[in-house]
Amino acid sequence: MAARRGVAPFALAAVLLAVAFVATYLFFVRTYVGQIVDERAFVGASGQHDAVYRVAGLVLGNVPTVAVGGGILVTLIIGIVTRRFRHLAVALGVGAVAVAAAELAKHVFLERAATGATDLLDNSFPSGHATVAAAAAFAVFVVSPPRWRPLAAALGGAFAVLTGIGLVIQQWHRPSDVVAAFMLVAACGCLGGIALLLWRVPEAVPPARSLRALWWVSGASAVASAIAFVVIFVTVENHGSHLQIAYAGGSTAILAVGSAFAAAGNSLFRRIS
Repeated sequence: MAARRGVAPFALAAVLLAVAFVATYLFFVRTYVGQIVDERAFVGASGQHDAVYRVAGLVLGNVPTVAVGGGILVTLIIGIVTRRFRHLAVALGVGAVAVAAAELAKHVFLERAATGATDLLDNSFPSGHATVAAAAAFAVFVVSPPRWRPLAAALGGAFAVLTGIGLVIQQWHRPSDVVAAFMLVAACGCLGGIALLLWRVPEAVPPARSLRALWWVSGASAVASAIAFVVIFVTVENHGSHLQIAYAGGSTAILAVGSAFAAAGNSLFRRIS
């Protein structure tokens, strides 16, 4: 009965994330204004210093290797050494489902509307690289013992956020692509939490520590992103204006969502052993 009661927060979070994913797609991919906001952040990122651009390219070129190879290896080691085989199965299952869902959404189910905001009509929503990075971070997080989970959440969130911002700098993706990837992985992670509860994984005693600092980071970043969004929204017809503000807004949006998901995930899983 306790396990069933614990399912409710995960189920509610999964539904809210699914709604947020759809809303993000409908606004940033299907509307003129949303595409303008996203595109200005994308173009603004191209003005970054050459050194930053080169470093971002170097890092992103190794994301699949680090996230898939390194992430799976670390997940397997932790899961096998701690004999947390149910957690290991959930970690790998969530990663596989999230990556498959991202690729199907991007290449099969979702299309970018021709609104006139941009000539780039190929759909890039959601980002596959950001999905892989976030899925790898979740996998390590969920197999970690409760006392190490806050550290895993913080480090994994930082890895995913830096990957996401790097994707924008490198001109591989728009900010909404990255944010949507985080939402997709988080929703799949909630389903993983439900699986662990129904699998009757023991309760963590004591529960994992909370990550209050990440909530402050997320809140401050969200405010900065909202201010940038308002600036771009009210100047939507002034093409090419406030590009750096748009880029800063997109980057802080990625930071806000990534930090919030790391902190929220830690809270949701804090009582699962």
